[in-house]
Amino acid sequence: MKIALLTDGIHPYVIGGMQKHSYHLVRELARNGHTVYLFHCNESKLDAAKLEFFSEEERKNIKSFLIPFPHKKYYPLHYISESYDYSESIYSALQPFISEVDFIFAQGFCAWALLKHRKNNTPPVAVHFHGLEMFQNIPSVKAKLSRRFLQKAVNENLRKADYAISLGGKITTILNSITDKNKVWEVPVAIEKTWLTETIGPVSDKVRFAFVGRYERRKGIPELNEAIKSLSGSTHLTFDFIGEIPEEHKLPYSFVKYHGKISSEGEIKKILSGCDVLICPSYAEGMPYVIMEAMACGLAVIATDVGAVSLLVNSDNGWLINSPKTENIAEAINTAIDDKSLQQKKSASLQKIKANYLIETVTASLIQNIRQSINKS
Repeated sequence: MKIALLTDGIHPYVIGGMQKHSYHLVRELARNGHTVYLFHCNESKLDAAKLEFFSEEERKNIKSFLIPFPHKKYYPLHYISESYDYSESIYSALQPFISEVDFIFAQGFCAWALLKHRKNNTPPVAVHFHGLEMFQNIPSVKAKLSRRFLQKAVNENLRKADYAISLGGKITTILNSITDKNKVWEVPVAIEKTWLTETIGPVSDKVRFAFVGRYERRKGIPELNEAIKSLSGSTHLTFDFIGEIPEEHKLPYSFVKYHGKISSEGEIKKILSGCDVLICPSYAEGMPYVIMEAMACGLAVIATDVGAVSLLVNSDNGWLINSPKTENIAEAINTAIDDKSLQQKKSASLQKIKANYLIETVTASLIQNIRQSINKS
């Protein structure tokens, strides 16, 4: 098959969950012999034209088109304007090849202009908005101000697309409420086998907790900090923060370590493999890679029941909390410290990833859906 992938970047040329998903998808499609017309941008100092993170055999099946992302001066709702302009640039670059491709897979708003100007020769189009955070509750003035405009833009894209990709769980509930449920495909994100640990370390007298991510209000870091403060007298826990945390949001405790931004997956895996429990107290999420990667390293998980998180975390391998309130987080941490079955929960996390969330298995299911849609058109 010939598949056009429209995305606002692939990992590591652009950092983010959607970009990581694009990278895995391109790589797996190319590995399986499908031709990928890749329309993407570059926000790094690397030369994205080289595609050096793909093998020589994979690159043979990738036709790369670099599209500059139109960053503008900041003003309210600038992201919406930039996203549409970027989609227009993709649309123009795609037009000479539109009759060649069998299917179009678009991340976020990347197919916005294509769908607006859609012609009879356009192949089936699937759009993937991942976490649909604009339909979730985020305690941020900025998020609340942009919410209605983003929802309108998402609805416009979904109305004109042939298929809408869902990560499952509450994401499917959201999509079913705003578009035809018959065109919703449930396709989770997944990770590569290289993340799987061979051995799971034993739990020590001090349970080692980890948080991975940059500082964003929706990540629940202020509430997590307050929970840690309330437990500062405990001698049975340590915390590792991986990601950029501003100085004013760092805690002055000896049992809390800040690693800063780490780009090396190997280094992240090394730190996580020494931990016991990942904490993800977000207000809004899709299906976080960080949870799957931590599970693959043999960690139990404390997470908020948002997006598709409940598909990854349950009582077998962790603790779901209803909301990221300080008291909920603190209670879950205390429960994890006292849980005699923590070692079993860590093992259950690893087994769940092996059984359900490896990239080969998930992509095979997506390819089957794409084939069926092409046969219908």
